[in-house]
Amino acid sequence: FHTEAEEEFFRRLVDEYNAMQDRVEIVYSTSNQSDYTTTKLPIALAGGQGPDIYMISPGDFMKFAKAGYMQDLTPYFPEGALEDFLPASIEAVTVDGQIMALPFELELLGLYYNEDMLKQANVEVPRTWDELLDAARKLTTDEVAGLILPPTKEPYFNFIWYPFLWQLGGNVLNEEGTESTFNSPEAARALDFWGTFFQEGLSPTQLQNHPSEIDHIGNGTAAMQIVGTWAINRAEEVFGDVPIGLAPIPYPEDGKPATDAGGWKFAVNANSPHVDEAAAFVMWAFAEDPERALEWCTEIKFAYSPRQSVVEKGQEIYGKGLRKVFTEEIYDTAIPEPRYPAQIVDIVGDALQEVMYGQRTGAEAAAAAHEKLTQALAEME
Repeated sequence: FHTEAEEEFFRRLVDEYNAMQDRVEIVYSTSNQSDYTTTKLPIALAGGQGPDIYMISPGDFMKFAKAGYMQDLTPYFPEGALEDFLPASIEAVTVDGQIMALPFELELLGLYYNEDMLKQANVEVPRTWDELLDAARKLTTDEVAGLILPPTKEPYFNFIWYPFLWQLGGNVLNEEGTESTFNSPEAARALDFWGTFFQEGLSPTQLQNHPSEIDHIGNGTAAMQIVGTWAINRAEEVFGDVPIGLAPIPYPEDGKPATDAGGWKFAVNANSPHVDEAAAFVMWAFAEDPERALEWCTEIKFAYSPRQSVVEKGQEIYGKGLRKVFTEEIYDTAIPEPRYPAQIVDIVGDALQEVMYGQRTGAEAAAAAHEKLTQALAEME
C-alpha cells in the first residue's frame, strides 16, 4: 500500500540487507491497504501463515497485540538505541512492559492558514480556542470556509478531534484502556467546541476534497485547516504561490498544547519460526544507522522520526520552511494516536456527529457515549 517512491525505498533496503550477509533472505511483498488491514493480514496470522514481519497502524495495534501476534522486541534493541526514541513513541507500542512494535515515523497535526486571508480580515494567527472560533467567524464567507475539519465519521475524524480533548486533560479511556472516562466535563467541552464550527456554518459538512488534503487552502476555498505534516510537500510543490502559514493547534486558556502523532510501526510475528532473524532486520532498518531513518522521513516522504538523533541529524531539513514550526513549536507536544479498537472509535465518532448536528449537547453526547463505551469494553473482556 505504499507509493512508488516508498516501495522503491523498501525494495532497496531489502536488497542491501540481502547483499550484506548470506544467512538470511528478506522477501518484500505488497498489498492494497484495504485488503491488507481488513482481511489479508488478520486471516493469514489467524491461520498460522502470517508474514515474519508486518506493518501495523495504531487503529489495529491492540487487536493484534492481544491476539498474540506480536513478538516482544525489547531484547533486540541495539545498545543505546532505545534511549534515542521519543518516550511517547515507545509508550504507544508498549503492552504490559513489553515493546511490541518498532515505530519508524510520526505524522503530526498543525493549523495551516492562508496568510493573505487573515491579513485582509485583520485577523491575528489564533493561539487559543476563543481566538480560533473568532477567526473562523470573521474569515467565513459564502465562498470560503473559516476552518476545515473532517465532517465524515472515520478514524481520521477522531484523529483530528483528539487533541482538543487532550488539551483539557481529558481522555476516552483510562490509562489501562479498561474503563471509559468519557463522561467528563473535559469531553463535553471538547465536543461542544468541535460542534460549534459546524452548527454555525464555519466548517462545511460537504467537502470537494478529503479533509486530509491541503487543497482546500491551496484552492482558496478555506482560510484555515487542521491537517498534518504530510501536507507540506504538496503545499510547496503544487501551491507554492499561495501564502500558506502554519501554527500549533490552538488550545484553551486553561489547558495545554497538544497534537496527535500518527504513523505506522514494524511488528514481528510472535508465531514465526524466524523471530530472531526478523527482529534483527527490523532493528537494522530503523534502529541503527540514522541515515536510513532520515531518508525515509525527509526524502521519501515528510514525517518526523521518533528518534531524536535522526531529527537532530536532519536539522537543516526539519528547520526548512513550514517544517520549522513543527520542529520548534509542535513536536514536543505530540501525543501518540490512540490504539483503540474499531468499536471504540465508532462510538466516539457517533458522539462527535450528534453534537455537530445539534442532536445532543456535549454533556449529553459524552454521557451517552460513556454508557456505550462501558458496554463495549465489557463485551471485549
